[in-house]
Amino acid sequence: PLTPAASTGTPPIEPGTSFYVRGYTGGAQTRWLEKTLREASLDPLVDWIVVQMHQDALTSSKTGNGSDLGLREAWLPLFEKYGVDLVLCGHDHDYERSWPVNGCNHDVGTAVATGATVDTRQPNPVTTSPNADGTFDTTYGTIHLILGGGGTSAPLDVYGVDASDGKPQAKVFTKPNRPSPGATAGTFVRTPADAVEDAIWSAQRDTSTGYGIAVFDVDPGFPGGKTSITISYYHAPGADKTPTPDYELFETVVLAKRRRW
Repeated sequence: PLTPAASTGTPPIEPGTSFYVRGYTGGAQTRWLEKTLREASLDPLVDWIVVQMHQDALTSSKTGNGSDLGLREAWLPLFEKYGVDLVLCGHDHDYERSWPVNGCNHDVGTAVATGATVDTRQPNPVTTSPNADGTFDTTYGTIHLILGGGGTSAPLDVYGVDASDGKPQAKVFTKPNRPSPGATAGTFVRTPADAVEDAIWSAQRDTSTGYGIAVFDVDPGFPGGKTSITISYYHAPGADKTPTPDYELFETVVLAKRRRW
């Protein structure tokens, strides 16, 4: 079991009962998140709601961690309910951007070990192209952005697990953590992702090695008009092998929507 500090008054958590976001706080973290999102959604002076978290709910990196079903079940419905515009993650050491997503598709994943159908709650892209003016209106769906250092440790041909139809696939964890046989008592080791799904939600991936940084320019606009966030992502290809100050613009994405007042 996981044994919290005695000062917390929280009882031990039994082995095999937790996803990354489950069990550790008895739901306190999710309750705090929902309260915070609700307050932001009701505040007429708040136009943009951005969530920053570590673990990934949408990632298609073959060499990375994998998407977490626990996050999809517990938090993505909250992001949709309270109109979250942008989710920023790390953990996987790459750059990946999703299309705006809302809702999910059931029973479209595949268990790696058996080939059986499994429900990975595949995020549903509400659009796979920008508006006529080149912007994305996030009132229709949430964009997920992984900023884990830029690039990835694998070249283009093995970045994603390619299905027979040529579409990139994503690894997904669908089972809780389990104690590892022979491991130190009280420790948990994450077993590998056990399912795959077509990453129909993936819009852009940086497949070069190196590091990167994103710059966010917020234009509040004027009352009755539109507000926007311009995301400019710069990367330094090869910087993980030979340090370089030469960052190049990889892509620019603009989120825009009507102001609330």
